[in-house]
Amino acid sequence: MVRFVKDQPDAYIYSSFGSRIFIGGLLMAVLYAAIGFIAYFYADEVMSLYSSGADIPDLPLLGDLLKAIVFISVLFLPLVSITVLISRFILRRTYKKLEQLNVDSKRPQLLLSIARFLFLGCGVATFAPLIMVAESMMTGGLSGSIIGYYQTTYMSLYFTLLGLSLFLVLISPIVQLYGRTKSRSLVFAGFLSFTACATMIYMANGQWNISIMDLTQREFKSSFGTVMMICGICIFISFWIISRNAKSILRYQKLHFTMKLGE
Repeated sequence: MVRFVKDQPDAYIYSSFGSRIFIGGLLMAVLYAAIGFIAYFYADEVMSLYSSGADIPDLPLLGDLLKAIVFISVLFLPLVSITVLISRFILRRTYKKLEQLNVDSKRPQLLLSIARFLFLGCGVATFAPLIMVAESMMTGGLSGSIIGYYQTTYMSLYFTLLGLSLFLVLISPIVQLYGRTKSRSLVFAGFLSFTACATMIYMANGQWNISIMDLTQREFKSSFGTVMMICGICIFISFWIISRNAKSILRYQKLHFTMKLGE
């Protein structure tokens, strides 16, 4: 066993990697499933978090817009912020440990870096136009282009960016492991990741491409909740497969050297 530790040091770190991946996948799966559940059953309550008493009489659309922004901040933005935290403190730290053992992990880290810029784009797409809203409040008018953006463009832009960035996060451990194990099950895990993110992007540019002031419609709540549940299931299964593959490296190495010692 001493020879095993000396010759195959990455097997142990990959086993630890598998445990971290499972925890990260579980957290992300619970996040997306919970957001879908809240959107389906409590969308009206979330939309009402912004008090109607704060509406500005001279700008009747502003109150509805601010209500929708609160809705987005409560339900949509946690999908970005918590996913970033998981990728930063679970995935990237694990890749750093691999580098300490001279295991190349540049490609998955590059994927996470690209995903970070796309996640940042989600925040910019949400809050950057609010600067113009603040100017409108001071001048006593509300630009039609701002309303038009949130009514026709925002949903498709936000969830397209989210879908692309989530896909990069999900495939980063697959890219890392496939070069080590060449397992076909990792291809299936990649397919599940692609299915979840492609479904999100497809819906964003179709049924979800509506005004943010209409997010409490039954059709949207039903489709959004269903897709988020599907995403949660796909993420969990995908990361479970990745975790098993990562841990299998140590298991097979132990079996190999046990057989060698028995010869």
